[in-house]
Amino acid sequence: MNLTNSSNKSYDDFVVVRKIFFLWIFLAFQAPFHLNATHLVEQFQRVGYVEICDKKHEKAAFDSLYRYFDELIEFLQTNPIWAQKLYTAKERFIRSKDRNYYSTDFFGFYDESKRKGRSQISFYYSIHFHAFICSHYPEFNQVPEIIRFLEACLEIQKPYGNLFNEAAVELGLETILSSQYRHPPILLKVVKYFPSYIATRPHYDGTAFSLFLDSTDNQSLLLSPYKSSFTVDDFSSPLRDQNSILLIPGVLLTEFSIYPTPHMVAQCGKIRYATIAFAMRPNYSPQKVEFTPLPHFKR
Repeated sequence: MNLTNSSNKSYDDFVVVRKIFFLWIFLAFQAPFHLNATHLVEQFQRVGYVEICDKKHEKAAFDSLYRYFDELIEFLQTNPIWAQKLYTAKERFIRSKDRNYYSTDFFGFYDESKRKGRSQISFYYSIHFHAFICSHYPEFNQVPEIIRFLEACLEIQKPYGNLFNEAAVELGLETILSSQYRHPPILLKVVKYFPSYIATRPHYDGTAFSLFLDSTDNQSLLLSPYKSSFTVDDFSSPLRDQNSILLIPGVLLTEFSIYPTPHMVAQCGKIRYATIAFAMRPNYSPQKVEFTPLPHFKR
């Protein structure tokens, strides 16, 4: 009797994991974005980013994502046992072989809402982490606040593997993102900034590409093209069309003479949400590189 129940449970877990991966693989071959190699290089050097028209998601999709994120935050803050269980799942995942595919340890839920200056809560989503949770912790599938958020992240992430692949191809760097999964490793970061959030210095992303998908306050994003030296005045907020996204290079392209775009989120004095997709290099050990020092923004 127990054996039968265990078999049914294992089969259900397998179906969930298989559904996630087959959905991803299918959508990886949908219509690509259209980029231009010369345009990419020149734009990265001149302004630090490429603006791309994005009609894949309406604003309502991100509004729903942020609503589900708030529900997840409230659930985990009022149910510390589940928060600990999610943390344990993350720690177990980063010891698995699938973690190596992403070349990072950033996964799951990070609550820094009480840390002075930081004042933010973020979640780093990946399709492998999602599948790992569903297969190794099936009890999470019974918690609507968790599963709704994960499924919303999966839905949002769908189209952007194509964009990262095409950007790499246009730059002649297609092999750096290639893998057995036919799509690059992507981390989707959903973040909520509180009014007391303060950033004092820009940073470089430890990625191949970073893609700014959505923000409830675009003007808070400040960036600059890479230079031999920086001042505070070099940083400004890009003007964006309503349905556009911004692609910037990260530090993992430096060996190809493509330098990272430094950026930061300025204090805006209100709650702010944002979604960013990070393209990583599969099974890659980053090399230590010295970059131009970044200026300090006074409070």
